[in-house]
Amino acid sequence: MMYKKKDIKRTTRSKRTIVMMILCCIYCLSSHAQKVKNHLNKKLIAKVGAICEETPDDNPCAGSEVYLSLFFDKKQVEVSEIEISTCGQESIYEIGQYDWQLLRNKEIRIDFIPAQTKGTYAEHLSLELRDKKLVALITHLNGKLVEYIFEEKIE
Repeated sequence: MMYKKKDIKRTTRSKRTIVMMILCCIYCLSSHAQKVKNHLNKKLIAKVGAICEETPDDNPCAGSEVYLSLFFDKKQVEVSEIEISTCGQESIYEIGQYDWQLLRNKEIRIDFIPAQTKGTYAEHLSLELRDKKLVALITHLNGKLVEYIFEEKIE
């Protein structure tokens, strides 16, 4: 079978185009995964609330701050709430470990079990990567959507 020069050039150009498209896809996927690597195997926390109790006496431990804590590995994220009272007492509530996935729109989908997150700050939590920062969006009981930035906790 005889091929014309024109057909050979067209076939070569098509092959180059396909190779370039494959390389571009590989680059995009690897850079997409790289965005989360900065947060893997690190304890990330964000202050998400505060509690103040009325007491009949002058109690210096009546208030506390609530933090949401995340620890990502390649497949799962460990989620917990940390409550630190005004007098320094720390209480940790382990919410659970869940599978997670980085979506193409830079959102992080966590496969929460609703029964485990009910009544916690994780109940109405959504996460996204923005400028190499992990940003939480939490819808509070009043319906207001509030944004929090997670930071690495160095112990």
